[in-house]
Amino acid sequence: MANVLSVQILEEGPRNAVVKVTGFLDTSNIATTTLIDLTTLNQSGTGKTPTRIRVDKIEYSISSQLQVHLAWNATADVMLAGLVGWGKMKFTRYGGANNNAGAGIDGNIDITTYGWTAGTQLFTLVMHLVKQGADL
Repeated sequence: MANVLSVQILEEGPRNAVVKVTGFLDTSNIATTTLIDLTTLNQSGTGKTPTRIRVDKIEYSISSQLQVHLAWNATADVMLAGLVGWGKMKFTRYGGANNNAGAGIDGNIDITTYGWTAGTQLFTLVMHLVKQGADL
């Protein structure tokens, strides 16, 4: 079999979105890949496409051998979160995790994994997002 990375929009409104991400790794780590593409967050083409997103909460469960890194995509990616084990990160007390990437920013979130050596490694993330941009 091959690695599988799946992104599912669980809930999406004009301002908020909840996205579930699952990863099934049985051959290698995931090289840096776009995880959240802003062009997919437009209510199936009926709403406005955001130019950025804010992350309010990440809930996660990750196989013990694996590390999952999330980054704001830019010319030089800016780390959003490094995840291991299981738990949740809640950023609302601080106004959410805002995209502070510099040159080349496109608003997307990238994923990279580290630690796969053998066997099957799994992870699940649930991300609570807030769309940002003109008229949102």
